[in-house]
Amino acid sequence: MTLSIVPVDAAGIDNIAEGLSGFVDETQELQQSMMTTLFISGASEASNGRCAYLLLDDGARMWVPNSLRCWLVDISIKTQQYESFDPVEKLLIRVTASDGTTYVYRCGFDSWTATSFLTQFQHMTRKQLADQVTITLRGKGRATFVDASYCEDGAFHRVQLPESAFTGEKLGYDDKLDIISYINGTSQDNEQSPLVEAQVSVEEEPFEVPVEELDELLDDIRKPRRARRKTSVQQPQEAVIAD
Repeated sequence: MTLSIVPVDAAGIDNIAEGLSGFVDETQELQQSMMTTLFISGASEASNGRCAYLLLDDGARMWVPNSLRCWLVDISIKTQQYESFDPVEKLLIRVTASDGTTYVYRCGFDSWTATSFLTQFQHMTRKQLADQVTITLRGKGRATFVDASYCEDGAFHRVQLPESAFTGEKLGYDDKLDIISYINGTSQDNEQSPLVEAQVSVEEEPFEVPVEELDELLDDIRKPRRARRKTSVQQPQEAVIAD
């Protein structure tokens, strides 16, 4: 980057350095981050039915199509601080699009969108999560839900959820953390994967674990946990000898 000096006053006593080697402009970094963040909002007539937008440098919204073909990179939780409101946790889903651009889906951690995202990913195998996926947002009233498709045999197939997944309730906090740990353990290799960069080679397995074993572990995560009942321990009774 070329160094440029921007005078602050007419006399030229105070100047602002732009593009100085080694220095990081946090404002530019934040601006770039905002321009690659997909803010999920309810669809409306103004958005032409689209559910997510990019925030441009002038503050304008650019609504993007509802479907994105990408690779999952990782999922994280961030606490958003406000001056006049209580802190709010946000779910961030980082993906790499088919053209190499990195985007971050952003929604409330306690939202139906977050539950929908994680429920879809929860019912995907390790192999499916590591390969290319298609994320599709769909608006329903003021809420936004997610459909996911995985790539297999050169075609995309929509994730089929079992009836047990339609509980009418949001996922619990601990359940969300379990799913995030599972997803991050299978998709984070996509960030540096030659498959994502060149889109030609097969991703190397970071360690050799049969897919069936990981699927069995995922099945255990899906099963509802039952509280363990404590059994009362009876004290041995002394024998009574009749006189």
